[in-house]
Parts: sequence; C-alpha cells; structure tokens
Amino acid sequence: MSFDILEFVKEAKEEFDRTVACKHTSFDDLYPYMMENQSFFWYKRHAAWASLLTAIRMADSTGANWRDLFSFEQLSMITNKVLDKHVLDEWETSKPESDVAVE
Repeated sequence: MSFDILEFVKEAKEEFDRTVACKHTSFDDLYPYMMENQSFFWYKRHAAWASLLTAIRMADSTGANWRDLFSFEQLSMITNKVLDKHVLDEWETSKPESDVAVE
C-alpha cells in the first residue's frame, strides 16, 4: 500500500482554504442539518484546522518537506498552532512562495 503524505497535506490545505473562503467542503456533506446553526461555521473551521495540523504532524514524522506548500505567512500561522481571527483574515491572501512572481 502506497501513501503520499504530501498529497495528504495538500488535500488538508485545500480543505482549509475552502473552509476559510466559506465554500462547500466535505464537512458540509457530513453534517447537512448543521448548515442553519450559526456556530457551525466556526466548528467547521476548527475541524479543518485540526485536520491540517494533523496532516502536518504526520508529514513531519516521515521527514517530508511539506513547507513548500505554504507561504511564509501561513508557515508562521501553522507554527503558532492557534486558529484565531488573524488566521481567518489573512490565510487566503497568502500564496505559497513558489506562486509568488519574482520581478
């Protein structure tokens, strides 16, 4: 059985990106009855953040270089491991270093 840990981290990042942008995620499919509950959106973000941090811990334990998938600002947020307003406000504006144009 082959398992690509970097793909796992990438998928967790994409899920968190979609969650922060208030887009539909697999979490919505799991709990469709919660869509009307106002606290659902915070819980959904918390679950996606926890999933992302878990994927990163797994990648760290294998020695995989997952850091290239994130921008410098995102790496700082991940290092702090606290989901707060700053992360929610700044996350989607951050681009991975490989996506930033060099002039």
